Amino acid sequence: MLVMDRSEILRILMPERTKQIALAWSILRQSDLSEDVYQDMLARVFENEAIFEGPQHLRDWSWKVLRNRCYELIRQRKYQATLLDDSILDLVDAELESRDISDMPQRADALRSCIDGLTEKSRETIRMRYFEGLRGTEVAQRLGRKPEAVYKALQRTYVALADCIQLKLAALDTGDSIS
Repeated sequence: MLVMDRSEILRILMPERTKQIALAWSILRQSDLSEDVYQDMLARVFENEAIFEGPQHLRDWSWKVLRNRCYELIRQRKYQATLLDDSILDLVDAELESRDISDMPQRADALRSCIDGLTEKSRETIRMRYFEGLRGTEVAQRLGRKPEAVYKALQRTYVALADCIQLKLAALDTGDSIS
């Protein structure tokens, strides 16, 4: 078995950092907590550094530990309503386990490019909803719009982003650039 030292482990995991923190944020919706979960995952990796059979095993294990820690925190927060019950968390976990993440950097680049192509108003709505973590009604209030109008605008934006990302990824398959 190949034994990796801490610097090798960090070299393998650092390219995953942004994606792993993004996953934690998508589950927890709190930036500081997402960073804490990432740090917890690294601590567990270092505690178990002798078990890894190679870089891919390390990556897979780190993602699983990160997700499990997020779910653990959701379950522990009894003071706050849990949005997802255990059966839903299990389904989400199974879906994430089955995904091929090899094209994640290209998808992230395509998403950034597509967001840049949105109107200023759409970008602002996305920023408030996903980067500030506001609810749709709060976004509507800040924008002076009706919640239904914001929900419809977000739905149109989701469709436009999905179409844009697919086009950009298809262009990559033919050798073109994302921009």
